[in-house]
Amino acid sequence: MSGSGKDEKDGLLGLFSTRASHGRATTDKPAAGGSQDAPSGERPAPPPQKGSSTIDPVPAQGTQQNQVRAAATKTQEMSAVASTIMREARRELGSDLTLQQQMTSAAATEQVIAQAVDRVIRKRGDALDDIERVNIIIHLQKDLVGWGVLQPLIDNKEVTDIHVYDYKTVVLQRGKISETTGLSWPNPQAYVTFIDRLLLRLGKSLTTQQHTVDASFPNGIRLCAVHESVCGQRGPLLCIRVPRISEVSLENIVAYQVAPPLIVNYLASLVRSGLATMMVAGETGTGKTTLIKCLATQFGPTESIVAVEDTPELNFQHPYFRSLVSRPPNAEGVGEVTLQEHIKTTLRMTPTRVILGEMRTPFAAEAFLESAQTGHVGMSTVHARNARETLVRLESLLGRAQKSVAIDIIRQQIALAVDSVVWLIREKSTGRPRIAEVIEVGHFVEGTIQVRPMFSLIKQGAKPVWRVDSWTSNFDEQLKADGIHLGDSPPELTLAPTVAGKGKGG
Repeated sequence: MSGSGKDEKDGLLGLFSTRASHGRATTDKPAAGGSQDAPSGERPAPPPQKGSSTIDPVPAQGTQQNQVRAAATKTQEMSAVASTIMREARRELGSDLTLQQQMTSAAATEQVIAQAVDRVIRKRGDALDDIERVNIIIHLQKDLVGWGVLQPLIDNKEVTDIHVYDYKTVVLQRGKISETTGLSWPNPQAYVTFIDRLLLRLGKSLTTQQHTVDASFPNGIRLCAVHESVCGQRGPLLCIRVPRISEVSLENIVAYQVAPPLIVNYLASLVRSGLATMMVAGETGTGKTTLIKCLATQFGPTESIVAVEDTPELNFQHPYFRSLVSRPPNAEGVGEVTLQEHIKTTLRMTPTRVILGEMRTPFAAEAFLESAQTGHVGMSTVHARNARETLVRLESLLGRAQKSVAIDIIRQQIALAVDSVVWLIREKSTGRPRIAEVIEVGHFVEGTIQVRPMFSLIKQGAKPVWRVDSWTSNFDEQLKADGIHLGDSPPELTLAPTVAGKGKGG
């Protein structure tokens, strides 16, 4: 890595993470805004030193207002009067239609917020020093625009997940590595208001009756919020997952080093054929849904696509795409619409493909596999520890839905329904998602589902290596039509700088 690239990465670590200070020289700047209450077992953020950088950088040669702002950002707790003024100013900004329109656009300016704060101060007749006033303005600006306090983490391309334990504890993840940050809200009320604002944009709310909300934004960012009434001593809890493949395409799967071109082109050819029902398996956060979205770019332009999901995430950019979303019961326990009901509905919508966002329940699994057996090619994700265990997982789900059915009949149903399994992992060393195994599912013979291993990841790290396990496929004709000849491929594949696309890859 070049010197400038390394300095830039260290700068990001210094801003957002206490992990950057491990093993670094004492002349390095500490993480800004260190929280005094780090989670147990994690190294707390070092306290800010005089002259250190803050999360909101201010020009070194600025006006007196910039200097006051810099001092204000170091204040972690507000006085009771300042907290009250901030709540009333936020309420005023939200109730005024003109201001509300400005806040929902990019024109939310510091001047607009400052005027609202000054009106509240005059109305209440309270005395407030300049530092507290500027602190209120800064926090309101963060809360009302974009992702507020969390915006630096959303913008940092290395961050994959953000976990908020309470108003003063924000933890980031790069891959599977958790790191404490110095970000916080001034008080619990400001944090709760921030969550409410995010959910309001999605038409949802968090209450004691609806204690957990799982939702996603159109850009793919997914959040899960849990009400403080079920969070023990901390809360409310907020988890945000940020997909880092910016555009869904085959090229970006290769560019992000998920797999080499040959594997990506092989999977794309299976999707284009319209003959293979594919299961995408892996742990949480391994990129299963993102992979499906990328492969979905290979759907034919005249196909009819129906997706069934608990949380709308897929949103395929296809002219004939429709989506059905499940619905939980209301407070009276009625009105629930399940995934299996939606899958049965899709069969009356003459789809070319049925996509199940995530296979969670036995009856959803039964309905999806039944639709695949009847000729409706599909794709779905499922949690599993490897490619072969995906089939065991399907046996378990289907067995719970069909308790009186013999295991041989259940396995035969799976063999008839599923044609391919792709298993993903997220490497601990690099934090990158990788396709770790690909298998093809064959016939049910003498009590066993026949499988053919196609590709497997045999070396992880900065220079991963995949082994070609088979030079023949159940879909050789379709692969040959796309210019993909497995028999000509080398025994091992690396991340060669080749652009993925239709045709042979290596």
